[in-house]
Amino acid sequence: MSLAPRSAGYVALLVALGSFGPLTMSIYTPVMPSVGASLGAGADSVKLTLTTYMLGFAVGQLFYGPLSDRYGRRPVLLGGLIFFAIATFACSFASSIGGLITLRILQGLGAASGSVIGRAMTRDAYTFQEMPLVMSWISLGQNIAPSLAPTLGGFLGEWASWRATFWFVGGFGTLLLAITLFGLSETNKHRSDRLHLGSLLRGSGEMLRDRQFLGNVLTLGFAFAINFGMLAGVPFILQDHLGFSPQEFGLIVLLSVGGFTAGTLVNNRLVGRVAPVVMMRASGWFHVAALAVMGALSLSGIVTWWAIIGPHVVLSFGTGMIVANANAGAVGMYPKLAGTASSLAGLAQMGMGALGTVTVAILTVVGSRYVAMPLVVGLMPFAVLTVLSARLLRSRPRPPKLSS
Repeated sequence: MSLAPRSAGYVALLVALGSFGPLTMSIYTPVMPSVGASLGAGADSVKLTLTTYMLGFAVGQLFYGPLSDRYGRRPVLLGGLIFFAIATFACSFASSIGGLITLRILQGLGAASGSVIGRAMTRDAYTFQEMPLVMSWISLGQNIAPSLAPTLGGFLGEWASWRATFWFVGGFGTLLLAITLFGLSETNKHRSDRLHLGSLLRGSGEMLRDRQFLGNVLTLGFAFAINFGMLAGVPFILQDHLGFSPQEFGLIVLLSVGGFTAGTLVNNRLVGRVAPVVMMRASGWFHVAALAVMGALSLSGIVTWWAIIGPHVVLSFGTGMIVANANAGAVGMYPKLAGTASSLAGLAQMGMGALGTVTVAILTVVGSRYVAMPLVVGLMPFAVLTVLSARLLRSRPRPPKLSS
């Protein structure tokens, strides 16, 4: 039986498609120190496995959206899920850190299909006016799996090994492949045989010249740079410096996820009462304040788990307020090129996210007597840019462009 657009099953599939990319990343973070010990690699090399995954994810954003605008959502999604499943199971057999780094790029390329096409399928089924609220609820649902993933990853790492995290994620990807193959019909009503590379490039160029579109994707991207930078640095601080086990880390990090969930819930309550641009402009300040507090605590010599996780909760709250509004604002503006718009939004998220992890990795190698300062110094510029990017947004956004 086919999943009808706007049905509960359709929404559940959208949540799952948006979840498996972040789940793949977050389930892996508690076992990163174990990967280093198993493969004889240092912390900086292990962090590259996170960075290369995000780079692959970012590159994948470039082509899944345009291809789905041209050939339809379903066939492109099927191809991406197959590629993801193969690369993920291959990761579980990696025998060297170099091999794992390479395979993580391929895994990221496959994982990008879910988030890109999931956002486009949301625009296929819902109007521009419905998008902020719908995306907010979908973002909340998408947060559940990645929020539980660090805890699950910690248990899998202690119960079996770090390789078990890839077995689990590969199985999840295979399940989504089966559901898409047997339960999903084509949703792209604007698919056209006349859509070619030139028109896609013109549409992309128009989006990149659109101040409103740029305000949404840049604010989203800089917020993701902060959160992914934290994901790269926090596991090593809590486990290597403070002595927490992978399982304990997975439980503690649930507090940070709670911050994102709270931000999304608050956003749900405010949609329709407060303009999205107002919420996005205010939310960036949570990132600035959180990193300032973390820096002050670190410079004061306070090195405890709550001095790291507390600010992480606050900045995660701000991100929860941004994600749904920014995605809805970016993808909702171009219904006939929703896949391409989704690709550019995803590229900003993962490209900036990769930049955040690289920045943290470099500063961690340089080192500091204050363990949290590499995070603060590396991520504060992104926090300031989050605030500045939101200023690009107009108070009264124009209607969606139906002639794209």
